[in-house]
Amino acid sequence: MNFGTAIKTVFTKYADFRGVASRPEYWWWFLFTALVSMGFSAVSGDAENPNIVVSTLSLIWSLGTFIPSLAVAVRRFHDAGFSGKWLLLYIVPFVLFVVATASAIPVIFGYFQGTLAGDELIAAVVGLAGVAVLPIISGIAMWIFNLVVTLRSTKSAAEGNKYAA
Repeated sequence: MNFGTAIKTVFTKYADFRGVASRPEYWWWFLFTALVSMGFSAVSGDAENPNIVVSTLSLIWSLGTFIPSLAVAVRRFHDAGFSGKWLLLYIVPFVLFVVATASAIPVIFGYFQGTLAGDELIAAVVGLAGVAVLPIISGIAMWIFNLVVTLRSTKSAAEGNKYAA
């Protein structure tokens, strides 16, 4: 499968979460979306003076390619013999981030109100640092898992893949 065929296939099956997607289809799509996103970033301006038109187009692009990206990822997982439900693990880093942020609020208020100082402040900051590392570690672990699955070769029905035709 070449670049153009892969992009056409993903857009044709933009909301098809059944079946399989080959490695080339998935990785050509990944490259295509990465290049377009980098193009938007390159012309959007700097953080102090963003180009609102390009930023809006970038947002529309991101929202418009979310479902096709999710669909091709689910189909790629199917091709490797995994359920697409494994992609739900991407929620874990976000939940851990919310927990880490929520646990930081009392420390921040305690510091600004002057009720935390000295050893208590140091202990609170060290504890927050430990909690803040959890979303990062889980995100990296999920990224590695995703990479391993999407790089796996096709698993046929004869090899026990229930998603293969």
